[in-house]
Amino acid sequence: MYFKKVSLMLTILFISASIFTIHNASASGGFEDISPKHEAYEEINNLVVNKTSFADVADGRELSGYVEQLSFFKSEKEPPVKGVAVLDTSQVIGLVSSTTDGLNIRKSKDSSSKANIVGTINKGGKLSVYAVEGDWLKVSYNDAFAYVYKTYAQFLDADGNALGNIQKQVTTTQSINSYVKPTSSSKVISTVNSKVKLPVYKTVNGYYLTVVKGVPGYIVADSTEDVKVEKPSIPNPTQTPPKVSGDLLGRVTVDNLNIRKEANSTSTVLCKLKKGEYVQVNSINGYWAQIIYNGQEGYVHKSYLKILNLSGNPLKDRIIIIDPGHGGKDPGTVVGTIAEKNIALKVSTLVTQKLEAAGAKVLMTRTGDTYPTREGRVDFTHANYGEIFVSIHVNYAANTSAQGTETFFAQTPGDMHQEDIDLATFVNNQIVKNVNMNDRKVKKGNFIVIANTNIPAILVELGFLSNSEDRAKLTNDQYIELFAESIYKGILEYYSKQ
Repeated sequence: MYFKKVSLMLTILFISASIFTIHNASASGGFEDISPKHEAYEEINNLVVNKTSFADVADGRELSGYVEQLSFFKSEKEPPVKGVAVLDTSQVIGLVSSTTDGLNIRKSKDSSSKANIVGTINKGGKLSVYAVEGDWLKVSYNDAFAYVYKTYAQFLDADGNALGNIQKQVTTTQSINSYVKPTSSSKVISTVNSKVKLPVYKTVNGYYLTVVKGVPGYIVADSTEDVKVEKPSIPNPTQTPPKVSGDLLGRVTVDNLNIRKEANSTSTVLCKLKKGEYVQVNSINGYWAQIIYNGQEGYVHKSYLKILNLSGNPLKDRIIIIDPGHGGKDPGTVVGTIAEKNIALKVSTLVTQKLEAAGAKVLMTRTGDTYPTREGRVDFTHANYGEIFVSIHVNYAANTSAQGTETFFAQTPGDMHQEDIDLATFVNNQIVKNVNMNDRKVKKGNFIVIANTNIPAILVELGFLSNSEDRAKLTNDQYIELFAESIYKGILEYYSKQ
């Protein structure tokens, strides 16, 4: 009897070491490693092939005690399935949150099919990222790899918070690693070459939070140096400004500008000014500037003067109109759930905040999801005595390879289009440089909102929503900040040029 039990015990242990044979047995209808003549064949074969769990062996049966011992060897988790990747959380490179409701999570990188959708995630929902593969993020979902379209996801920092605003820029002084967390013991996301310029969002324990190839990471701060802030270029004026006692200078932007005795268009003309001449500005009331020219006081329409601050910030007290394109019933260009009107408003709001912080008086043609007509935007500009006008838009083309930034000015008879060109050039160049956009140059285009204003006016097309590379930037908060900063710097550069 003793030998019988030992024999049965060894047989059961043999079963536990032959788990794949067991699986094959259930498919074939028998356990081939035991002869049908064996005295325990029926009981073991019944256990392996027909029973769903060891609990199916009743207490008191001759094998129950040994089956209980066999359960000790049984793992609580199923063994890995051949050909199916097992998630290794140590390989996570970042965390993203969805920027839209109902973002599809797919088991393959194919947005043309609904069959590969394994789930959805709403706005604010978070996913761990294992890799960036073109336009897709490889993420974990329900303990398996899956994919989401990266346009609708925003990377977070190591603590799961938004990156915030760019604090400064640095240049790497040597080849360095970008880490998932602010420690060199965490996973390396990528390697950054020497002399690469990177944005800095925050400093954590000697590490800078930055973004490399669209993925946030931490770099050693001591392996970088701060980028010196470039002062706007101030070209030499065509005519030397006269010495004036006031704080404001006016440069004439058209030929034959009337100086009138009083502040109205029917008053006596005292003399005329040539384009490029400078006058001292004593005060401004509405559209009329009181000036001194050759010792004589008079009034000129300020639309034909470029007002320059002789002290303090060049933007202080300048009246600037920012026009977020489209809005309300007019979404502008739309790709999927991404609408031009929303991008334009987000960038415009940031530009406004930056200009106001510098002391400018800024008015937006819309501050919410409303629709001012094109003519209404022009009227708004004139009613608020605007001094420059900047309309912000996003582009679209049937050819998805079209990409880059272009900025338009309008040329109409008798206007100061050279001022338009200057403003457009400064803004366009700043965007191309800072956001690393393809340069589609400054162009002439008689759009209503810029053609019908009587002040320097430009229309900026930030990039193409129809192009995947441009779209990734236009829907990324870090790049939105760069677009806004670039427009601000372009306007600052314009006012710094005398």
